[in-house]
Amino acid sequence: ETERTVRGRSEHTLTSYGRDLAQFASYVHGLGITFAEVQREDALMFIRHMNKEKRYQEATVNRKISCCRTFYASLVRKQVCSANPFALISVHRHESHLPTVLTASEVTSLLSLPWHDFPSARDQLVFSLLYDTGCRISELRSIREEDIEKEMLRIRVLGKGKRMRYVFFTKRTQSLLSSYLSMKHERFDTPYLIVSNKGKQLPMSTIGSMFATYGRRLGWQKNFTPHVLRHTYATHLLDNGADIRLVQELLGHQSISTTQIYTHVSKERLARVYESCHPHGRKQHE
Repeated sequence: ETERTVRGRSEHTLTSYGRDLAQFASYVHGLGITFAEVQREDALMFIRHMNKEKRYQEATVNRKISCCRTFYASLVRKQVCSANPFALISVHRHESHLPTVLTASEVTSLLSLPWHDFPSARDQLVFSLLYDTGCRISELRSIREEDIEKEMLRIRVLGKGKRMRYVFFTKRTQSLLSSYLSMKHERFDTPYLIVSNKGKQLPMSTIGSMFATYGRRLGWQKNFTPHVLRHTYATHLLDNGADIRLVQELLGHQSISTTQIYTHVSKERLARVYESCHPHGRKQHE
């Protein structure tokens, strides 16, 4: 911490902050991403994990979030991160912080957007692959054409800790992929699958802006990021009866406890549907 942050803190508080950061680092490691790749949805899931799974007291949760917020403020100042995922997040003991998940109809709207040139075809391929495969955006950016087995409808992905796994895509995406590659080969000679309009690896800043633009175009109020599609992928698989250990393997999670977060998300979404749609469930709120 900086001298300004440390000044006035008791030794006990600083020790607690150290434990808090270690716990958050362990959580991020379990997600298989870096500190710089943490999104607001990941921060909310961490809060929910502390509230629901660990059952910490409100003061403890608030301290942990304050610690993480300060940590990220430092990373933003040092230009390690572009944004603070813990900014403007407040905690209430019984508030449920669920990650943002698209509905099936929202996914259909997204994947039905027309494309007519290289940039729009690329954007549509990014959306399709993220939803089909559940890849982290960092993994998608690293995919080379040689990693794709088009006829087998699968891709070799190098994940966290340089662990290789296979992810799968649909025939619809296979068709889009073929069209995109034809346009890409006419323009660029690069091994990477997803490239910018200049043939370079697509920058993270461009990807963030791209998602925000499409979210506004679709009229969504929710924060639309690449990780939302990963959340949606996992939740929809579990909603439709996929075995949790299979989902763990597909997501590239080291620990099944990380994947279990999505079982709670799925159950709570189902409970909300029940309460809003079942006649007796509605009466409880009238």
